[in-house]
Amino acid sequence: MTNRTMAPRPWYREPWLWFLIALPGSMVVISAITVWVAVQNADPVVTDHAYSKGLKAGFQIDKELRAQQMGLEGQISRVGDTITLQLDPPPPEASITLHLRHPYLPSGDRTVLMRRVAPGRYVGRGATAPVRYTVAVYSAQWRLSGVWEPGAAAPVVPGV
Repeated sequence: MTNRTMAPRPWYREPWLWFLIALPGSMVVISAITVWVAVQNADPVVTDHAYSKGLKAGFQIDKELRAQQMGLEGQISRVGDTITLQLDPPPPEASITLHLRHPYLPSGDRTVLMRRVAPGRYVGRGATAPVRYTVAVYSAQWRLSGVWEPGAAAPVVPGV
């Protein structure tokens, strides 16, 4: 038997070296991709102050409690572009505001001024989409809310 010495391989021919370099290298690539995705899909900056939003929510709760004390309830319906709101007991306001919040398009939100045509009966005109709206009916003193699909009648009550 001959005792031959093998010449050492160059460093770049060692497979374990490339394996050890690939692990942190892949993390660098994945981190760069994550940063790119985060920059491309950044959330918008919050512009409203949270405290003022909290005050508004408290004010809405006070209006709902006032409607509850009045025993106020209603029903909303639509025929064509005419939206009808029947409230019981009849409130004293000559006009009230109806806000329809679209479920996924802020541009689809509608605010309709409702005018009294009979005691407790208010009518307004507004085009609506065939979706399920979140409804808020309010005046300066009280507020009612509910969920409504324009093809059917739906209740509006305090504190929904």
